[in-house]
Amino acid sequence: MRKILILLFVSVQLLAQKPVVLPRSTPEAEGVSSEAIINFLEAASKSKHEFHSFMMLRHGKVVAESWWNPYRNDLKHTMYSVSKSFTATAIGFAVSEKKITVEDKVISFFPDDLPTQVSPYLAELKIKDLLTMSVGHQTDPTGEIGAKNENWVKAFLRTPIVNKPGSKFLYNSAATYMLSAIVQKVTGQKVIDYLQPRLFEPLGITGIDWEVDPKGINTGGWGIRLKTEDMAKFGQLFLQKGLWKGKQILPAAWVEEASTMKIMQDPNATQAKKDSSDWLQGYCYQMWRSRNNAYRGDGANGQFIIVLPEKDVVIIVTAEAPDMQGEFNLLWRYLLPAIKDQKLPANPAMLAKLKEKSTSLALPIPNKNVSSGIESKVSGKTFGMVTGDRSFENVKFDFNNGVCKVSFKTDSATHQIPFGAGKWELSETTKFGPYLVAAAKANRVGLPAFKVAGSYTWKDENTLALTLRYIESPHTETIICSFDGDNVSIDFQSIFNINRKRTISKGIVFTPKANAPKLIVRGDDMGYAHSGNEALIKSYKEGIETSIEVIVASPWFPEAVKLLAENKRVDVGLHFAITSEWDNVKWRPLTEAKSLRNADGYFYPMLFHNNNYPKQAVLDNDWKIEDIEKELRAQIEMALKYIPRLSHVSGHMGSTAFTQEVKDMARRVAKEYKLTMVDVDSMKDLKVAYTGFDFNNKNTEQRIEGFIGMLDKLEDGKAYVFVEHPGLDNEELRAISHIGYEDVAQGRQDVTTIFTSEKVRTAILQKGIQLVSYKEVIAGSK
Repeated sequence: MRKILILLFVSVQLLAQKPVVLPRSTPEAEGVSSEAIINFLEAASKSKHEFHSFMMLRHGKVVAESWWNPYRNDLKHTMYSVSKSFTATAIGFAVSEKKITVEDKVISFFPDDLPTQVSPYLAELKIKDLLTMSVGHQTDPTGEIGAKNENWVKAFLRTPIVNKPGSKFLYNSAATYMLSAIVQKVTGQKVIDYLQPRLFEPLGITGIDWEVDPKGINTGGWGIRLKTEDMAKFGQLFLQKGLWKGKQILPAAWVEEASTMKIMQDPNATQAKKDSSDWLQGYCYQMWRSRNNAYRGDGANGQFIIVLPEKDVVIIVTAEAPDMQGEFNLLWRYLLPAIKDQKLPANPAMLAKLKEKSTSLALPIPNKNVSSGIESKVSGKTFGMVTGDRSFENVKFDFNNGVCKVSFKTDSATHQIPFGAGKWELSETTKFGPYLVAAAKANRVGLPAFKVAGSYTWKDENTLALTLRYIESPHTETIICSFDGDNVSIDFQSIFNINRKRTISKGIVFTPKANAPKLIVRGDDMGYAHSGNEALIKSYKEGIETSIEVIVASPWFPEAVKLLAENKRVDVGLHFAITSEWDNVKWRPLTEAKSLRNADGYFYPMLFHNNNYPKQAVLDNDWKIEDIEKELRAQIEMALKYIPRLSHVSGHMGSTAFTQEVKDMARRVAKEYKLTMVDVDSMKDLKVAYTGFDFNNKNTEQRIEGFIGMLDKLEDGKAYVFVEHPGLDNEELRAISHIGYEDVAQGRQDVTTIFTSEKVRTAILQKGIQLVSYKEVIAGSK
């Protein structure tokens, strides 16, 4: 009996986990012409649109289904804004469960995220206005909100509403995000989890995922990935007014409400313009009305769930389409006339041809050209990058038996991807590919490795073309590698940049050196000016800088915090300051620190005696070690509050090492906070020597050559630190100076130029010097 119960339990579990498969039929049996479908598939394949999958349902049965190899039926696919229709459906469930109404005011859900002043229009904003894309914003704020904010709800609520909510259509993905946030607020679950028992499980939709924002809220307006057949189930559910296998899954009233026109996109459009557009038929609840009395879920680059109630038809398409209206025109031209009111006579010949066509569909594979003569010369070699974003460090090519394995090394991982000659090599990678919302914070974080298909060809003797299809997304990346002796130029191309000016990454062959000299390239004074902040980040992202020192008491510290949060991989130290040297911009202690303040309450401009500033140096006055210690603790605590990854403390203008008493105190305090003092005695504490060159009275090119000459003096097996102050030569920095140091803007611009110089980056690779951060040196010394 026990065995029988176990078997029954296992059987029930297997049945519960098995995805629901839609019933199949032949086109003619459901009143659709096989020949017309063949004509559509042929036209689609010859069009400028790259189709990835197609499915057509009639009377609830699949009558046609096709995938263009290497896309497959078992792969999920990025949906972009089709996600909106799922988010709206979550709202529908919450309404049916009386958790919310569409008339509820948006501000009622987020009392802790409201701006200081709530405008009348913001106070008036309803869930219904979010659903109908009629918030009232002047322009779509999604890009700004997603790219520059950790708290998207707060950012949305502070965005000015200039038009009366509900009065004017403006496509606004951030509005859909707010719907997702509301669902999570009232249910305690992310939208994907809330929909699991209500929608996904009943329909047998499995293997989905959905992106989240930095706060763990599903992005709502984009980010869901699911399979073609799962898209079809969703469309069929709406076609059936929420009924699924005899059970009312979603209230029919909600389906009707969500799929009927609520607002016109352009009320002033001419009838001729409307008749030629599927984007001017009206907007529903996160769905679009279409021509031919249809409605749809709609995602960028050609992802569609199209419902035709009058025809009892659902059409699914995934694609990378540069012209979505053109994609629609193909559907209407070939498929609409194919749908008849009655079943058609069986047509075995055409059915066989349709099956043959469907199974033979494939995206073009790059031609297998004769291998280049330089293939053997570049195979096994590593090219270090000397231009572009430092996150791309080097690339290595290995050719063997018709497969090119390419290793892309970034600052966080090494991505090895195989490319086949005249064939697709299937693999998975954590390398991010082209993506419409790549600028959004937390985009694609937490998603599993991406399935890809790679193929290569030699376009000519010196040009290697790598085609990398991200086969769970609409997008393909083409990587053009142009070789010239020991040099390579790499051009990453996609649908998003093909018609724009692109940054070409340049690299040179290099061999990592055993026991190489280690060099910390340190950029000081973050926070002293906006231009300084920008230059310090530029010197890290596009150059050789490895550690940034930030002045907590400085006027631009809040901006520094934001920039460092956006560049999480750069090493950061507190640059402890007890002086404020500039004449036109000043800062004050965080503590009372009376012995460190001048008569106006600012830090003294100098630490050591300076004839240009009589009695305006710390050492000219009765400074107290107690004040310095209190200030050091306050600055450390402020830095750790906003930059928790802080790894060390350095001294601004010698603030941590001007007497033995100060040195001892600085070491003791830093140790309490589990930080390392790097400027008290660098050789004793870290075995790091300072290095430099004569910077004075030289032009930019001479300074670059001086830096490169300095590199020749670095000895194998030893560690060094080069300290300088990046800046930009602009009006802001030209207004910053002190007596005896007037060329701040030009001098600090030259530092930025050195740090980002292609010539300098090339020299570092050629000389085998290893760039390291303080954090890495500190870790290695423990």
